[in-house]
Amino acid sequence: MFSKLDLDINSLVYQLMERSFVMKYDFNSVIDRRVVPTEKWSKEKLKTYFGSDDLLPLWVADMDFKVSDSLISDLVKRAEHGIFGYEYKPASHHKAIINWFEKRHNWRFNQNDLFYAPSILSALSILIDLLTEVNDQIIIQTPVYYPFSKIIKSHKRVPIKNSLRLVDGKYEIDFEDLEEKAKDPKTKVIIIANPHNPVGRVWTRDELKKMGDICVKHGVLIISDEIHCDIVYKNYKYTPMASISEEIANITMTCLSPGKTFNISSLSTAAVVISNKDISEKYKNFVDKYYINQNNAFSSVAFQSVYTKGEEWFEQFLAYLEGNLKFLKSYLKDNAPIIDIIEPEGTYLVWLDIRKLDMDAKKLQKFIIHEAKLAFDFGHWFGREGAGFIRINIACPRETLKTALIRLKSAIEHGNY
Repeated sequence: MFSKLDLDINSLVYQLMERSFVMKYDFNSVIDRRVVPTEKWSKEKLKTYFGSDDLLPLWVADMDFKVSDSLISDLVKRAEHGIFGYEYKPASHHKAIINWFEKRHNWRFNQNDLFYAPSILSALSILIDLLTEVNDQIIIQTPVYYPFSKIIKSHKRVPIKNSLRLVDGKYEIDFEDLEEKAKDPKTKVIIIANPHNPVGRVWTRDELKKMGDICVKHGVLIISDEIHCDIVYKNYKYTPMASISEEIANITMTCLSPGKTFNISSLSTAAVVISNKDISEKYKNFVDKYYINQNNAFSSVAFQSVYTKGEEWFEQFLAYLEGNLKFLKSYLKDNAPIIDIIEPEGTYLVWLDIRKLDMDAKKLQKFIIHEAKLAFDFGHWFGREGAGFIRINIACPRETLKTALIRLKSAIEHGNY
């Protein structure tokens, strides 16, 4: 067991390990987010989703960190201008995201292939509407981000599971099952998460090519949610699905956003890269028809600011995140070895396997809420394949993470299960 002194020393060690450069930004300060209507920390939202409002929340996928000074400065400067009439997206807006992806991911797409939506989920909804008909089948790879299934059903389409397989502590794609589902003429689209939420896989180029080739062969279109693409741990590499080949790019709609990378989900717009001219024309006509392509002055400023000035902040965030992951792994190993970590390759979301507690989904949920006093995303929310797992958000000050882990350990030691 760790004593309080051990924990404090451990935290210091991980802070020193983070990077050789001096940390300019403060990721340790605990900021009261309840002074604004935040989804994660709101007592009202906690009561709605968990039945209790006195929980420590590590659920919603945003960060508990202050954004970069340069972003704050740019937003203040824009606000001080004092006029907020109609604005368009200038060339610098498009150039910012194009340059970011070329520099960091060696993927260059054309401005003519770049479109926008209010959010990733609205982009998914638009694309499902455009690319499929009622009762068409759409493949998802469960356990997966639960709004995928919700959006599919809301359009009266049918979600079809190509469930991931957990092999020796690592999730893999069942390609044989994928091919079987893809060749069904009712199957029109697959929605993939690259990197995957919640299991944390960063799909390799070979895995993406194999998926893409199956979809090309059977005429299945690909919607690739790549919102977590920048947040990748050392020794792993994100590959854009549309960068694999021209054939695969022609059937792929890539959804992007700086929201996760820079913690600006309430400020951000989403981008959609569509190289297929027929599909891009349909997309453009749709957003024009419903006037959902209007610009928001602050979103535009934030979008350009983070992609052109935010790299230093982001690199230091990644260093801190690596430290949080090391702390989590070390703490659980020494204090709660009954919990197995599914090693994340990307995202700041960690998938924990707690099936050894031998609880069904409902009992586990009650245990976490009432015994540990924590708000996590429960595995069964992501599909029945996730039962017995929880998703924990570690993009928070280390003190917050430490408090959550102590609560979890105490609940396991003293809980009645």
